[in-house]
Amino acid sequence: MPVALLAAFISCKKGTPLDEAIVGEWDVTAYSEVYYSDNVKTYEDTYYLTGNEMAIEFTSSGTGIIYENSDVYGLFNWTISDNTMTVSGITPSTWNISIDKGILTWSYTTDSLTYTYDYIYTAKKSN
Repeated sequence: MPVALLAAFISCKKGTPLDEAIVGEWDVTAYSEVYYSDNVKTYEDTYYLTGNEMAIEFTSSGTGIIYENSDVYGLFNWTISDNTMTVSGITPSTWNISIDKGILTWSYTTDSLTYTYDYIYTAKKSN
């Protein structure tokens, strides 16, 4: 299994818990796909998004909305413990999450028989 791609460090406003710092709408700026075969990276690509191609909104009540091209794409519920977000309503149900210097990063890993896939998303808070 490859080493986790995200550190467990969370840096947001001093003293602001992650479950409060995440509240609001975030514009997705990029997502990356990293593939491993027998623990050796075999493929990596990053896709950059512009405008309102994709956004994600987190409410203080623990609900969320995913937007694609300003249209509602999906709804979900969320909770955070340490740097792990658990969601219901979308797949996968567990994400690694952090905010560093105003950039939200979340990722997840999936496995098949011989491959491991890491997916990493980054976003910045909407104005």
